[in-house]
Amino acid sequence: MTFQNQTAIVTGAARGIGKGIAVALAREGANVVVVDINAGQATQAAEEIRKLGFSAVATPVDITLHEQVDGLVQSTVARFGKIDILVNSAGVVSNRAVLDLPEEEWDRTIAVNLKGVFLCTKYVAKAMAARKSGRIINISSLSGKVGAPGQAAYCASKHGVIGLTLVSAIDLAPYGITVNAICPGMNETEMMQEVLAQRAASRGQTVDEVRQGILVKTPLGRFGRPEDVAQVVMFFASPAAAYVTGQTIDVDGGRRANLS
Repeated sequence: MTFQNQTAIVTGAARGIGKGIAVALAREGANVVVVDINAGQATQAAEEIRKLGFSAVATPVDITLHEQVDGLVQSTVARFGKIDILVNSAGVVSNRAVLDLPEEEWDRTIAVNLKGVFLCTKYVAKAMAARKSGRIINISSLSGKVGAPGQAAYCASKHGVIGLTLVSAIDLAPYGITVNAICPGMNETEMMQEVLAQRAASRGQTVDEVRQGILVKTPLGRFGRPEDVAQVVMFFASPAAAYVTGQTIDVDGGRRANLS
């Protein structure tokens, strides 16, 4: 796959899955806009990509604020002339059951994980529609298809991303824009380490015990890596997926197939 002369915006690209996606797209020739609310981490990630010999710029953005998202789109078009690919990867995790979930934590999780996807989709799609072409890939989660104990806000937000993907695929099809989603399982990222630690504390287990409990039900026997997700992103973004829209692919090592 090659994305020479294409421009990709990747949100949440300062670390984890988002960073892995940004590196993969840049490696295949795309001009990558590294978007993250943490300006320092975004700048560092873009510098690391450039040191590999690829094209990347950092743009700090709070994706929950429409004026900042609009500014991101305008600055990207001004710099590169177009936007070909949007990957909505930014997200936060919440590990609280319904009875213990503060309203402000619910609001923040929904704002970042769902409203942010909506705003980025809306403003980027306007730029794509003018050219009758575009690829939007949303990063949902295995938790967007099943329930996970103690993840009321997170599961609700990720289920919402899948619903938004379906409707966006319908609404944007007349403009030549495809919209698809990916549901990663547990991946070797900083966020996953936070989740494992919180689960261990709540269950009175060690982190290793929690890890093994997940791995024993994962047919491929390992946690995912950012590059596993990135490969599916590149398929959705490529000409090979020109007739694919409104779809969701699990990248979870078979975990959802074995929820026994």
